[in-house]
Amino acid sequence: MEEASDADVIAASLEQPAAFGGIFDRHATSLHRYFVRRLGPFDAEALVGDVFRIAFEKRQSYDLARPNARPWLYGIGTNLLARHRRGEERRIRAVARLAAQRLPPVDLADGVSDAVDAGSLWPRVADAVTTLPQPERDALVLHVWEGLSYEDVAEALGVPVGTVRSRLHRARARIRELAGAYGEQPANTEDRLRPDRIEPDDPGDPAVFSRAKEQLMSSIDEAHVKETVGATPDIYPRLAYEDELGAVEYLHRVFGFEENREARQEHDGNYLCWLRVGSGVVMLGHANVDVHRIHSPREVGLTTVMMNVYVHDVDAHYAHAVAEGADITMELDDAFFGERRYEATDLEGHRWHFGERFDDIRARGGRTPDPQPCEPA
Repeated sequence: MEEASDADVIAASLEQPAAFGGIFDRHATSLHRYFVRRLGPFDAEALVGDVFRIAFEKRQSYDLARPNARPWLYGIGTNLLARHRRGEERRIRAVARLAAQRLPPVDLADGVSDAVDAGSLWPRVADAVTTLPQPERDALVLHVWEGLSYEDVAEALGVPVGTVRSRLHRARARIRELAGAYGEQPANTEDRLRPDRIEPDDPGDPAVFSRAKEQLMSSIDEAHVKETVGATPDIYPRLAYEDELGAVEYLHRVFGFEENREARQEHDGNYLCWLRVGSGVVMLGHANVDVHRIHSPREVGLTTVMMNVYVHDVDAHYAHAVAEGADITMELDDAFFGERRYEATDLEGHRWHFGERFDDIRARGGRTPDPQPCEPA
């Protein structure tokens, strides 16, 4: 079976946002290498995450007639690099110094040798590249270092192919002019500064890609929820369950939570689910110890947080929960701070506090305790 193109994956992500993770899997390594070559490893991880987050947000504007999304992603990455011009110049000069240090020893008695010429040429090439205007440098690096065709460079930079040819011609002429102190240099002098000509490309720490992918998928989940569920509170909990779908069924049946089924996400057999009670939102997910360091109370044997939920008609809510077999840990009672409430734990031990304010009870015609007289001082 023929593998789906990038355009197919992006098209699928318009209906199933999580499918966009496939674009990350295909191109994250190349984008990471690109950023390492231009800025070094320190900034590469954050920029990789930014590229795919921005790409996801812009996926609806992607030209689905283009099967390969690589130039599009390089274009987003190149735009981000514009804020790191000085960092890139430091990286290029560091590469040049490393190249000169790794030249083989030469017998200076033999006179001018190729190695001596090369040792002097590296810093000159580096200086030439760093003095190029940013548009020319971007075109040069994408074509020479990353191997993009003229057409792909044009797509990445959003310019006509003729403009790319002109920029490359000017860049190469400038490099030959500034680096040609030792006689005529080959036309591809700039190619000799490619970082992988000096040391092999680092494939990258798998943990870097795992973190970036997890962050991307979390961003996708949040964006999808906004599209399907609507606005969410600025703070909302994510609760961990060993059986998250069982928890969804329990919370709906016993406590009346409503899941937005369209927002449900599935990753490798695990689920993220969004439930509402009134204006409140809670996200349920599989206990994810490796990434998020969150556990189900059933797993660790204790509860460290209690969820507070206001409901309409707490007496009816309590009666329904009891009838459905809820584990009541605090009976329904009136609290001194002005609400009627009870507490219960769910099937994996999360603690829930359900209450109704006295003002809300009176507003619906219910009875509340008579105010207690203040004792004389």
